Amino acid sequence: MNRHMHHFKIESAMVQGHYHQLNGYTEYVIGAGRFHFHFYSGVSSYLDHTHYFSGITGFPIKTENGHIHKLEGILEINDSHEHKFIGYTFEEIAYSQGKNAKEVLI
Repeated sequence: MNRHMHHFKIESAMVQGHYHQLNGYTEYVIGAGRFHFHFYSGVSSYLDHTHYFSGITGFPIKTENGHIHKLEGILEINDSHEHKFIGYTFEEIAYSQGKNAKEVLI
């Protein structure tokens, strides 16, 4: 399996009248074929506070044009609250050879 990454864009659950958007790319691929997953991490800001997040995706879910991964977790507590999130990556969108990534053209 080629090294690849996925884009994700997920909204958290609403808490204290607001929600956060998680937007980023998965990182390293661990495993191969049907038994691989990715690490992900990032930060999400809203007005006067930020929440950090990190985790490990679920195993791949086959789609018509490739596969996706489930992301689920809780944004780190800040400003006396935390947010849950659950969502999916987009299909694989980039492959890398060494340290250079090449975007897949559709």
